[in-house]
Amino acid sequence: MRLLFSLCLAVAFSSPNVRGQADGNPHDWDRVRRCDQQDYSPACGVCEGVGGIPTGSRNDQIELTSCTIVGAPDEMPEPVAIQWGTQWTLPLAYEVLIGKKTDPACFQTFPGNDSVGELCYRGQTGSKVYDMLENLAIREDLEVTTDIGINVTSMVLHQGTNFWVVNDILGVDQCVCTTIKEGGGFDKLYYPVQYNWIEKMVYIGREIIGIEYLNEVREMNHWAFGPHHMWTDIDTGNIIRMWQPFNGLQVYPGGVGQSNVDSTLFSEIPPEKCLPSPNLLPRWRIGCDDNGYPLPRDDKKVSKRPRDVVGGKDLSRAEEKVPRGHYKGMNFVEMSDVLNGWLNSSTSTQACLDWDVEEIQQLQALLYLARESQFDTIYAKTIDNRRLREQAKELSFNWRGLNSLASAHPDPRIAKVQRDGHCHEAVMWYVHHLTEEMKEIIRSSGVKLPLLSPMHHGQGICSELDDESAKRICDSYQEKVTCASCHSNELPPNANTPSPRS
Repeated sequence: MRLLFSLCLAVAFSSPNVRGQADGNPHDWDRVRRCDQQDYSPACGVCEGVGGIPTGSRNDQIELTSCTIVGAPDEMPEPVAIQWGTQWTLPLAYEVLIGKKTDPACFQTFPGNDSVGELCYRGQTGSKVYDMLENLAIREDLEVTTDIGINVTSMVLHQGTNFWVVNDILGVDQCVCTTIKEGGGFDKLYYPVQYNWIEKMVYIGREIIGIEYLNEVREMNHWAFGPHHMWTDIDTGNIIRMWQPFNGLQVYPGGVGQSNVDSTLFSEIPPEKCLPSPNLLPRWRIGCDDNGYPLPRDDKKVSKRPRDVVGGKDLSRAEEKVPRGHYKGMNFVEMSDVLNGWLNSSTSTQACLDWDVEEIQQLQALLYLARESQFDTIYAKTIDNRRLREQAKELSFNWRGLNSLASAHPDPRIAKVQRDGHCHEAVMWYVHHLTEEMKEIIRSSGVKLPLLSPMHHGQGICSELDDESAKRICDSYQEKVTCASCHSNELPPNANTPSPRS
């Protein structure tokens, strides 16, 4: 199941757990990146555990911030108390969310209580509203950066034990209804973080520290509890920066002292997009009951929801290696014409030549998020050409590289080769990696699909050019048009022509 969680990092601070502080530091982070306030010897001191902007778990995958020691606690005056209001509005926050990697694209990331295993690193920017006086809830409105190369607009609500994430993914709405359990699997459910959590923090000392995203270097007070660190303004006590090596980095330019909130931001609970559609059109709802609240955990295991189970026609199509005759053509051109006919009869389409390659890649990013992973499991077992060959981060990286090669190539036909390959691949993903229910959601959202280009470049320009850039683009193209091996009678390049029967 592919969820896109854009979660409130403050929740990760609500229950610092001793087990997480004694996890053996499996990634061998040095004391600048990680220095817990407990269970570390010698004790964590000034300019330790400061962290920075991480992109991965290796020690070379972080841009550490600058830090200069001003003084240890016994050398400094009594620090101004930390400010965390009972109500506050933060118009802008910068974050890198860190959590366990439970899916290839890091869409189920939630801060955990240890650093064991592979971790995800995801940037997000937006506003936060905190209200523990009236609504007893937290709301975030975020722009989330994904590994697949697109940004997703996300609204997050946490009230009581209920957690909602409403995402706008290139115009397609998704709602996730869930509850958060300690460490992802313990019995204790998380409520929104209470304002008195800051009373646990221990004063580490004073430092001159670089503040990411703000391009500032400021003298600040450093506090810690377990693996959690924060830096506060020396005059006001406002929290400006927080770091936890396996939960994330947060920069709060205005701090989170007492301020006003707009209560209407909490008036739609549960969010309308988490309810069944009033016009009976399908909605991309995950883990939601008919009232828009999270299903009980036991119900989630047995309930059938879109993209939960591959069955019926979906399963038959995935297990069928050779397409039926009415999905075939005698050659590449006829195959494209036949399949385009089926596409035109079932969804909204647009000719491949009318797309920019970046537009198709954005569509593919949406399809990647909406895909059902069980399909790929079936394909991978038999090395089926329909299998996905790369994970999200590698896909995005390779796309950008090929875009650059195509735009710089002196022969403009190479750009068409790249575009046409993406048209074929996008159609294949839509047909063979989405359930019928998800296809209906995509169709009802007005998303268009590209038609297949009838020109087979492997027998055209790709056979003419032999420079390295053209070769890379053509190799990528050949991988994307493997549908011809099943949907047409056309032989692969360099194959021997069979002798006719006598």
